[in-house]
Formats: sequence, C-alpha cells, structure tokens
Amino acid sequence: MRKASSIGAAVVLTVAASGVAVVGAAAPASASCSHSHSNVDPKFGQLFNATNVNIRTGPHTTCGSLGYGQLSHSVDFHCFASGDRVSANGHTTYTWTYLRDTTTGVSGWVADALLDNLGGNVAC
Repeated sequence: MRKASSIGAAVVLTVAASGVAVVGAAAPASASCSHSHSNVDPKFGQLFNATNVNIRTGPHTTCGSLGYGQLSHSVDFHCFASGDRVSANGHTTYTWTYLRDTTTGVSGWVADALLDNLGGNVAC
C-alpha cells in the first residue's frame, strides 16, 4: 500500500537517526499547521465519505477549520502527507490529503479516513 510504505520509511529513518522510534496518536502541541503541498494528484470526483467533514489549515486535528465538505461535494485532490491519527468509518489513518472542494472553493487538509479510497495517491 502506498501510504503504509511512506509511514514505514519515516519510522525507519527515525530509528536510523536516533535509535528510537516514537509513534503517537496525535501531533505534539507544537505541530505546525503550515505544510507544503502541490497539485500533483489527478484524482477528482465526489470523494467525501461523511457529512460536515472539516477542511483544515494543516494535517492535524488542532489546526483550524476552513469549511466543511459534504457527501454531495466534488473535490480535486492535490497530494497527501503524514499527520495526526484519525479513526472514522472503520478506518484509522495517519495520512491527510490536501484538496480543493470544487463545490465551495475551499482548499485545505482532510484526514484520509474521511475520504473515499482513503484519500490521495501522490505524496506532497
């Protein structure tokens, strides 16, 4: 799977650099809501799998909400990155997708557990 391998690589790099791997359920209080992203994923369509899905300023549950995605909204995926752990709809993910809700024009980060097929396919 594309996302599991990127997280595994991050853990391996952490272990190699420090000798200790730390895996937490949430980002530290100092986690930044400013993350780079680029529009490199061609995925597009009606992809929210829940109602009132927060579109956030960063890939962390502590980042502010810019708006809400709905089941009927269409989205344009840009890329995915690692972030906070989120469980929803029977899935637990540590990845978030940067997207633009083409119905409302709001762009931001959404936890992949709240997106069909677990979000984007191309890393930021």
